[in-house]
Amino acid sequence: MRKATVQTYMPVLSKVIESTEKMGEQLNPSFEKLRKAIDADEVAKMVPAEFNDIQMEFSDGTEQYQQNVAQLKKAQVPVRLMGRHRNLLTAYEAYANACAAMTASMNVEDQTIDVAAFNQAEKDQEAEMERVSSDVQRIMNVVM
Repeated sequence: MRKATVQTYMPVLSKVIESTEKMGEQLNPSFEKLRKAIDADEVAKMVPAEFNDIQMEFSDGTEQYQQNVAQLKKAQVPVRLMGRHRNLLTAYEAYANACAAMTASMNVEDQTIDVAAFNQAEKDQEAEMERVSSDVQRIMNVVM
């Protein structure tokens, strides 16, 4: 087996971070619409097709985040980055799970949202993304 190097690891990390940022930018307008509807207590008044589309977008996003988790799990990590990578993986996996929880809080059949679950998922996403950013920063500091 080839020895893991920074040159083999960093492209994987970069791809995951890029993918995460891109997906976040794509999903944010839908999240904002949903947040407004929840805050105004008007989820039931949303156009059903739009509500359904948002749920599907969230589902696709969650799937992408799960693929990123899989990429991080199979990345060849240089020994000196092993601990930091494990921290990153734990935080990223928790982030992906929080995204899944947010998606699961949406019920397309009766067009409702479990607001408590949605709000908790939002808090968890923010906390985990801070951890992910911090872990990536630490990895970059070691590499540079």
